[in-house]
Amino acid sequence: LVRVAGAFDSGGSGTNRAEAEAVVQAILRHARETPEETLGVAAFSIRQRDAILDALERARRDSPETEPFFSAHPEEPFFVKNLENVQGDERDCIIISVGYAPDREGRFAMRFGPLSAEGGERRLNVLITRAKSRLLVFSGIGAEDIDLTRTESRGVAALRAFLAFAASG
Repeated sequence: LVRVAGAFDSGGSGTNRAEAEAVVQAILRHARETPEETLGVAAFSIRQRDAILDALERARRDSPETEPFFSAHPEEPFFVKNLENVQGDERDCIIISVGYAPDREGRFAMRFGPLSAEGGERRLNVLITRAKSRLLVFSGIGAEDIDLTRTESRGVAALRAFLAFAASG
């Protein structure tokens, strides 16, 4: 678990830009240090996925030495997808961007998109089983931030348990 001190822009872009930037730095580090391993990135929301893609596009222009990595694995190409589109895609390493966090005023809405819906726990299970050897979770929240008295969602309860597990290594 990599904790990111970012804010969720709930009233605007619906993204956590600090977390997107941290994920992009991890992608570039992967490209430089372990280019032989395949990599996939999954965000909990479409907006967070798009924020990562936009930040990655800018970073790739500034880091041309990493370009060979992005075409190095034609049978298992690098991807950035949202939670609902990652099924069936396994990679050596998967980076997850939770995205949700308190806003700039410190309020945490406890809304988790598709995870909050019926079957959210199955979506989370699919996501966290995509990594063959390594899983990195970027998040502005930890298990202690999720108040299960505020929700009956099994997906949110599963996320809380997963974040606790990821924090313990």
